[in-house]
Formats: sequence, structure tokens, C-alpha cells
Amino acid sequence: MKTRSAALLAMAAALAAVTAACGGTTATGPATTTVTAAAQHSAAPAGSGRGLCFDPNSDLARSAIARLSPPPVGGWQAGQASDDQIASGCDGVLSWMMVNSDTNHPYTHVLFFTSGTYLGTATPDPYMYTMVTGKTRTSLSLTYHWLNGNDPMCCPQGGPSVVTFTLDGTKVTAVGQFPPHA
Repeated sequence: MKTRSAALLAMAAALAAVTAACGGTTATGPATTTVTAAAQHSAAPAGSGRGLCFDPNSDLARSAIARLSPPPVGGWQAGQASDDQIASGCDGVLSWMMVNSDTNHPYTHVLFFTSGTYLGTATPDPYMYTMVTGKTRTSLSLTYHWLNGNDPMCCPQGGPSVVTFTLDGTKVTAVGQFPPHA
């Protein structure tokens, strides 16, 4: 009797699963279907990976870095990057990545991306002493410091100056005062 009851339960479960998969109803009501986050976001943008809208280890990131002019000293190294999750949606997200020259006091470029497209850098030339100080899904705030006169490399006295970059479609606009360029 136990074997027969177990077989009937297994058959009922299989019938419910097939009915649910076909969009039908079961004896207990409408069938429900569970969709994983990966299935909901199957159209993740180029350059995404590891659950992120933008993966700094992607071919898109490497290609964007390769397009940069060499830094004044050293080569470019990938640094801090945005961490927007694919599960939250990637449409209209301003993704970014910092690249630094591999020196003690690095020059920094900030690269912008959206929807799997490289948009360009925050500034034409890299700056030293650049920090991310704010982030939303569509904007990034950078704080710049700079050396004045005989400031030691460790301790820039210039600034701070904050510039906020905002995504508008596929263009990024900047509001704020950029530091002087030596």
C-alpha cells in the first residue's frame, strides 16, 4: 500500500509540473512558474559578467583600456569599478571603471560605459589624486585634489573639486570644476 501511495504522489507531482510548465491550471488553482534572475535578464549587455552589468575583466573593458594613450609613466592597470547588479536591471545604468598608471602616485582615467558600449573617458587627460565620492544608477561624482607649488607627492593641498557625471541616453555630461592641469 505504501508503494502504491508513493507512486500516486509521484505521478500527481509530475502531472502538476507538466501542467504548470504548459501554463495550465492544477486542481488547487492556477499554475505558477518560477523564473530565475538569469532567465529574466537574458539580454545582459556586452561587457557584463559575474552578475554585474559591467565586468572590469571583460573584453569590453580590455578593449577600452587598449584605446587609451599611454600614461605619462608606467602602464594602465584596471582599478575600482561600478558594481551594479544584472538582477536590478542594466538599462540606463552608467557603468564606470577607473584605470591607474602603475606608479606610486598614479595618474587616473575614469572610463564610462552603458548598455555594453564604451562611451569614453571622464576627461581627455588623466589626473592624479582622483576619488569616487558618490554614485547613483545614472551618475558618478569624482573628487579631485592636486599639487600646489612645492607640495610633497604624498600631500596635495589643491582642492577638493567635485565633478558629477550624469548619463543622458548615451551621452555623459559633467557639472563641476575640473582641477588645473599642469
